Amino acid sequence: MKRLIILLFLLSLSFFINNCSASISLGIQSFNVTQDNGDSLTFYLGSKEKGFSNKLLVMIQGSGNESIKKRFGWGVEAATLGYDILYLEKYAFEDSLLFIKSDCRERRLKDIQFALNYIENNVYKNNLEEMFLFADSEGGALVPELAQNNNLIKRAVILATGGYEQSKQFEVLFEKEKKENYVGFLISSGINSKEDLQSRYSDIRSNPSKDKFWLGHSYYYWNSYLWYNPNKIIEKLEIPILHIIGERDSSVPVESVEYLKEKFRNKTNLQFRIIPDLDHSFVDSKGNKQFNKVLIEIILPWYKGTI
Repeated sequence: MKRLIILLFLLSLSFFINNCSASISLGIQSFNVTQDNGDSLTFYLGSKEKGFSNKLLVMIQGSGNESIKKRFGWGVEAATLGYDILYLEKYAFEDSLLFIKSDCRERRLKDIQFALNYIENNVYKNNLEEMFLFADSEGGALVPELAQNNNLIKRAVILATGGYEQSKQFEVLFEKEKKENYVGFLISSGINSKEDLQSRYSDIRSNPSKDKFWLGHSYYYWNSYLWYNPNKIIEKLEIPILHIIGERDSSVPVESVEYLKEKFRNKTNLQFRIIPDLDHSFVDSKGNKQFNKVLIEIILPWYKGTI
């Protein structure tokens, strides 16, 4: 039995686009839905006062367990393009122990698919014509499978997500840490050699426990991502997808996006942008946030070219 709790509040958002300052008010409905297995999911649906659109922008965050409410405002420009905006909370994000023991790729896929189906069937009454995925980091790794399983998904933007398996991404990042002589997150975690990294992989593969942890996640989580490769799915997708990564990203190696760009060079539905001097959060070397610039100069022109 699905249980639904809906709250409604207004969110006034300001944004800067095309050299003009503007603001927009969205009504935000908060949904708390209990699935058949008893687990509860929360998501927020933003729409303009005139009612629901037939187009939906879906915001999919990365690997942290912070509330998606911190992202309110992301994607607001889409409301001016006729989109409602769906913000998805992760299961158990408020309970750090439960979150870390339940989080994995399969869980996120299942929960997101449930939320999309619920919204489509119960809110839009099957009148949706398009879903547009906007995903970053770990969320981007889920896009191919989500798009494969839902024909309403017509386009996607993927930020700071690589094309290698996670295990190879870590290998490339570790080599960079050693070569450039800086203490990154891998060396900080006790990885001091290639052998250390391979030993950790072997331990995870042989014992994907929910009670053993590395880099802030359980072995169970890592076992679901380290060797996952969606390239066979990407090869079959025909929807427009834009990959963007900062050249200074120290969480995802830029080489993994260069690899995707070369591998799929003949797929005209895929576009790739590697931006100099930006890190994983699209902050430049002077500490300036450049996301709005990326949105205005890269994402919006790409979007207009896909309609």
